[in-house]
Amino acid sequence: MEKSKKTLKMIGICIIGLVIVVAVNMLKKPEDPFKNPKDVGVRYQHIEEKNLLNNSENDTYFVYFYETGNKQCEEVNDDVKKTLSGYSNLYFFNIEDTTLKTGKDFDYKNVTDYKDITIKQVPMLIHVENKKIDHVYYKASDIKKALE
Repeated sequence: MEKSKKTLKMIGICIIGLVIVVAVNMLKKPEDPFKNPKDVGVRYQHIEEKNLLNNSENDTYFVYFYETGNKQCEEVNDDVKKTLSGYSNLYFFNIEDTTLKTGKDFDYKNVTDYKDITIKQVPMLIHVENKKIDHVYYKASDIKKALE
């Protein structure tokens, strides 16, 4: 009788521990795939929202819009990392910290101010030339081709 109580107690403690581990993992926010490692230096250039169409370093560049934990982004992120990490004309923008609009309608030809950019979906890649959006890529296959 004494052994069965100890066994039940141990099983109960194990179950509680397992529940805690599962709960912590479920609540943990996914890590930013384009966060620069501290020991390597700048590998991924991030761009501020206000500079999306006004980058002082380049007249022609790409901006890759992504969201951490997004399944569609995860499909493209590895290809982006392999293909273009370190390119001087590619910038990254995490939409989780943005004030930009989201929606289905996006007329990129008329956008001249970053506040008028609408995020239709992620991943999304824009090509900026002379402070205007030249082209927008939405599908993973199109983004991969544009970055080659």
